[in-house]
Amino acid sequence: MRRELLPVLGLLVAGAAAGGMLDRYGLDVGIFALWYAYLCITWNIVGGFAGEFTFAHPVYVAMGGYTSAVLLAHWHISPWLGVLAGAALAALLAAALSWINFRQRLPHLTYALITLAITFIVVVTLRSLDVLGASEGLFIRRGHDPLNFMFRDKASYYYIILTAVCLVLAFTVWLQQSRLGLHFVAVRDNPEAAAMLGVDPLTVMVASSTVSAGLAAFGGTFYAQYLFVIDPSVASAELAVEIILFTAIGGLGTVWGPFWGPVAFVVLSRYLSQEFATVTGVGQFLYGVVIVVVLLVLRDGFVSWLGRRWRRGGSAMSSHRGSVGKSGLK
Repeated sequence: MRRELLPVLGLLVAGAAAGGMLDRYGLDVGIFALWYAYLCITWNIVGGFAGEFTFAHPVYVAMGGYTSAVLLAHWHISPWLGVLAGAALAALLAAALSWINFRQRLPHLTYALITLAITFIVVVTLRSLDVLGASEGLFIRRGHDPLNFMFRDKASYYYIILTAVCLVLAFTVWLQQSRLGLHFVAVRDNPEAAAMLGVDPLTVMVASSTVSAGLAAFGGTFYAQYLFVIDPSVASAELAVEIILFTAIGGLGTVWGPFWGPVAFVVLSRYLSQEFATVTGVGQFLYGVVIVVVLLVLRDGFVSWLGRRWRRGGSAMSSHRGSVGKSGLK
């Protein structure tokens, strides 16, 4: 286990060193790249490991952000504590949706479409609730108050989200090798066979959903505190598509795929937008072309493709050594 955590520690050290060299714009790009990575890693727990394909992740993000913002505005409860309430609410909703999915024996596509519809319902509801700021959302007072998750400098937010990403990566490394993680994969691959071996599919579905949703809530609180506003757009289906797309590009069901996918493509998107800022639509066109090419060439993600190449290289080297050894014996 300790060996598997070394890359996570390396990321923390390298990311911290990079943060000290970035300007304000670079920090902003880094913050959003890491924020997307955090969301993708948390979605991968339910979508990649457990195979419960859902579009509801932005709803959990919004629940975290709105809950902590309301608690701060009306009861002066620090977002560091408010995020726990948001995580609990998100976990309860995820558990309910997962339980309904299991009881109704919904096909994967049907469940995915239902959760997609839920994102539309939540966005419309948030836009109509004046108590939550309606379409404009809830604004958070600006200032420097670390106890209330407020900082003047972008670097503080950068190091916070970097730490959060490393922690959730470490959790994913543990989960992949744990009995619970093996149960997730078993139910994903063959729920009937898993049940025959004593694995309860309902427990697995609810556990993966609640853990994933609860962790996602922090992403909403961070978003609200960094931008000093939380609005209905954070619960949009567009964010759900981005999360799933970035995770698939990196490698669905892998540990590092949900990190490298969003980091690479958020940076690429910002670069193309800046490089072709004077030519309308060119940046978005090139961005779409790159996505299509990557999905066609890599198919099941960059990390999975890299793993296959590594194994093939190792096998080829072993075969070469074996043939050399045999020829030497002759």
